[in-house]
Amino acid sequence: MRNSNITKNRTRIVLLLVLAGSIICLAPAFSTSATAASGSYSINDVSGNYVDLGDGFTTGDGNAKKSIQNPVPFSQVGLVTFTPSTGTFHADWIVRFYGESADVARDGTYTVDANGHGTMTWISATGNARQYDFYIVNGGAQLKYIVTDPPGTVYVSVSGTMTKQ
Repeated sequence: MRNSNITKNRTRIVLLLVLAGSIICLAPAFSTSATAASGSYSINDVSGNYVDLGDGFTTGDGNAKKSIQNPVPFSQVGLVTFTPSTGTFHADWIVRFYGESADVARDGTYTVDANGHGTMTWISATGNARQYDFYIVNGGAQLKYIVTDPPGTVYVSVSGTMTKQ
């Protein structure tokens, strides 16, 4: 009788260890980083608030063809809020060029491909189409981007990082 209780307890312990091991092995399959690594990003992987810090060069004076030979430094910081249910974002940026700062607020749309590549598009205050291309990194904690405006719209070169808050 005593040996059967020991056998039952050992069997229970072994079963619990097997169950725990199975859960530990399966957990990465349900994590966002494992999902993202397998190439299954979606618009839902970019949501909420991100602090944006970017810099580059611009002509900045509205006469791009005349001043493209003399680009000036450009920098920006801001808060970008992504809403995946509508595929939209709202950005509040503080931009600086020609030694002056300006507040810029824009609304636009965004997409995300299965490989983690995304685009943000919006219309500038002067009516130009604007676009950033980005990649999701660090499991969605950051977006690394570069400006990819359509040719002939704005002469600006900006890249940066958005960090999830």
